[in-house]
Amino acid sequence: MDRLNAYRQIIRNTLKPYAEIDYANVNVKNRAAFDPETDQYIILSEGWDQQQHLHSVLLHIEIINGKVWVQYDGTEDGVTDELLQAGIPKEDIVLGFHEPEVRPHTGFAIA
Repeated sequence: MDRLNAYRQIIRNTLKPYAEIDYANVNVKNRAAFDPETDQYIILSEGWDQQQHLHSVLLHIEIINGKVWVQYDGTEDGVTDELLQAGIPKEDIVLGFHEPEVRPHTGFAIA
């Protein structure tokens, strides 16, 4: 398996458990939206809290120019360590939620 296909599989395997989270205090379900053609991997949260409709992104990861970009991470502990443990090296992970000026100081790829 080539490197990018391995990254795609790691991302899918890492994000799938987040789609299965059950929330005790609100009627929200997480849904996986994975598009391997555009290399977009998203976990959406959608549901209701009484009469308020809730709809948000929990996680958004994409592959751009061979790098894994963590564009948004709304999890409690962060998904980046899981990606590292699964085999994606730091030099191939970009913390896209950080400003470009901050990225060189994160220890991860800058772009």
